Amino acid sequence: MKPRHEKLILDPNYSFVLQKDVYPYYPTPWHCHPEYELVLVVKSTGKRTVGNHEEAFIDGDLVLLGPNLPHCYQNDPEYYENNPSLTAEAIVIHFSEDFLGRDFFNIPEMSPVRKLFNNSRFGLKILGDTRQRVTDIMHEMLGMNGYKRILQLLNILEILALSDETTVLASAGYVQQHAVTHNDRITKVHEYIIANFRRNIGLADAAKVANMSVPTFCRFFKSCTRKAFSSFLNEVRIGYACKLLVEENYNISQICYESGFNNMSNFNRQFKRITDKSPLQYKQDALTDITYLTSA
Repeated sequence: MKPRHEKLILDPNYSFVLQKDVYPYYPTPWHCHPEYELVLVVKSTGKRTVGNHEEAFIDGDLVLLGPNLPHCYQNDPEYYENNPSLTAEAIVIHFSEDFLGRDFFNIPEMSPVRKLFNNSRFGLKILGDTRQRVTDIMHEMLGMNGYKRILQLLNILEILALSDETTVLASAGYVQQHAVTHNDRITKVHEYIIANFRRNIGLADAAKVANMSVPTFCRFFKSCTRKAFSSFLNEVRIGYACKLLVEENYNISQICYESGFNNMSNFNRQFKRITDKSPLQYKQDALTDITYLTSA
């Protein structure tokens, strides 16, 4: 499903958006926008989708989203039953990369922040002491005006840029293709891949969707995604496998075939190449993160 493209309205008195939202449930659909977004779930539970990554969220969940990265927060079913005791609360910061001027983040002192911005294209979940520090600052910012708010946002960006307590959400293949979804032909190919990656699809199938010869399609696809078709397809499959490892009670062999691979050796090889971890290590690390977030 294509995300809704939104353009946020900026208060003329401020250079970025800072707001606390309180709803019966989060009302945002599957959408994206050109601004960076830092989202703190103050209160509520549900499912967070960032690109092709899905996982549960609870109170305290903190994520940084890069520009034009599709995302959605969907509350658990009981939030839609008009229960007055349940509220969905969040503190959200939106800012453009040039909110302090076109070249501010290109100065040498901002190189760690530029790296943070680059990594945020995939969505970053923030954990540990970093999460608590940023959470405290975001609450404090609600009572600030003027330059104090700007200084605190820069403080947050520095904390995040220097932290090793972040984890990437969406897969590289998804992000790279989404950057070119303005092209109807590549959009059709992407939708075909997402709908069929669990089957044995190949170059000829995708080329047919694009109405191209295989050699022409190979050049076209790589020019749009900077990936060979097989690499992109494997990244989509591994992204889905990561989701199954965390959310489903499947063994690794089942996940291999559910994700579209037809043998374990290739699955393990591609998983290690893309995530730099074995499937078992990925699952153990992800469950550790969830346990930490739940107990913190």
